[in-house]
Amino acid sequence: MSTPLTQVLEDLSRRMDQPGLDAGDALAIAALIPTLLRRLRTAGGQSSFADPRFALALAASAEETADESVRAQVHAAHLIEASAAHGLSVLELDALRETDPDLALPPQLCQGRPSFNSPEELTAAWLDLDFFEARRRLADAHHVIAQFDYQHQQYPPQFTRLAARFADPGQHPREVLSAARRLEKFEEPVPEFAAPAACSAQDPSGALLEQLVDDALDEPQSTTRQRRVNKIFKQARTQAEEEDPAALAGLFRRGTRRGLTRIELLLDPLGAELFDSIVAQADNPRTQAGQCAREGQANVVFGSFGRQESASPIPDHPDFVTDEEAAAHTEPDPVPEPSVALRRLNALLGFLRINSQRLRKLAGTDGQLPPPEAQAADAASGVATVAPQVVVTLTLAELEERAATHGITLHGHELSAAQLRRTLAEAKIIPLVLGGKSQVLDMGRAVRFHTAPMRLAITVRDGGCIVPGCTRDPESCNIHHIWLWSEGGVTSVYWGAMLCEKHHHDVHAGLIKVIADGGVPKVIMPRFMDPAQRPVRNTVNQHRAA
Repeated sequence: MSTPLTQVLEDLSRRMDQPGLDAGDALAIAALIPTLLRRLRTAGGQSSFADPRFALALAASAEETADESVRAQVHAAHLIEASAAHGLSVLELDALRETDPDLALPPQLCQGRPSFNSPEELTAAWLDLDFFEARRRLADAHHVIAQFDYQHQQYPPQFTRLAARFADPGQHPREVLSAARRLEKFEEPVPEFAAPAACSAQDPSGALLEQLVDDALDEPQSTTRQRRVNKIFKQARTQAEEEDPAALAGLFRRGTRRGLTRIELLLDPLGAELFDSIVAQADNPRTQAGQCAREGQANVVFGSFGRQESASPIPDHPDFVTDEEAAAHTEPDPVPEPSVALRRLNALLGFLRINSQRLRKLAGTDGQLPPPEAQAADAASGVATVAPQVVVTLTLAELEERAATHGITLHGHELSAAQLRRTLAEAKIIPLVLGGKSQVLDMGRAVRFHTAPMRLAITVRDGGCIVPGCTRDPESCNIHHIWLWSEGGVTSVYWGAMLCEKHHHDVHAGLIKVIADGGVPKVIMPRFMDPAQRPVRNTVNQHRAA
């Protein structure tokens, strides 16, 4: 039975099939679609909505709508890059958020440096997406719509066969995009200034992987189709590992399990030999370092050229008797010896600690790093210039053991009560108000760059980049002068704020504002991102804030 609404929709469908749909009409239709879906989802009160046939028909339409939504998302990401939308001025973006654009007028572009460095950054900010999700959408567009070189010249998509399949309304776009992402991992990286290339990865027989995957996607049964695709990629991955196993080397974080952080280390033969040498030397039971590793300590000392300096033999027993055997006869109640795995971990942590101690000795008593020329000389002589530092944030009540809580390290690792007590027993307690040994935390205009005590105080307070959602750690951030140095600002903790390189650029480009706000700096995001213009602070690092 036809209704007025049905007649309107049929008329709209006929008009959309006609050529000549302009950009304004397209935007109006795009804005109407979410409203229609929302109304459809919240509609009720009629018995026909409880009909199972209605539920199945609605599910089929919703699935088709979701597929087209995926295509529209990737297409929109392509248009953002193709139109160089990241060059729009902040005023134009603010106006676009508040009112419909007048497409008859030319857009207002930034004069000089753009507000956003890339289409990915604009996509993430405009849609309130995670940056990696925005980058994934642009990469999807490169795979199945079009690629661009460094001069913004457009090229065909990387995977032409999958591009045709992606545009086919009868295909599943999410499966196509997933296959394209997996294929991209087997392609050779393109040099920065080279033209984008088409797919070239092959299997052992010389067939293009894209062709094999495209053929597998013709399988009508979903489970069989996925198995065929997975088999192709498994064989390709096995071949790649056999050809270049060293490409898999690296250090990987694998989350947490039962309160322990899992880190996986994959080494090539030379790296594994170096690692084994360090562990073997530090785990020698006849040396003081080996004893420390067995006692859960990590005071491993290394001599020149990485050789471990052996301590004097423990007296009162022959040299053919091990320290453990002697200790078993002299100590009535020995402490249980750590497992082999724990001993090796203690040895590795000891190596990291001794590296830090050596660097501090090279730096001098003031805690400042040597000048660049001295660091270069140290590097030439084989001395590492990495200074690991463990910073634990806790309240005064926790310090005085008046609170049954725990400490939190700078990178978010929670310490139990026992671990906190052990850390405090070995730590140098630095009052944040005065700084260690009363270091000055306000230098005025005597120096431009923040000193090490200033940076430590700002690090403990901010815990990383203060822009909401940013996950850059403190080591990757700069200290920004809220009161700009060029405008007479001073170098102090109060007027300092921690920003990553990207957001530091955004501040100087006028995209983001930073205010001191009583010594706890906050940011004001652009109006198109926050119409209320509220001062906000990164909650990702909230567990680190002072």
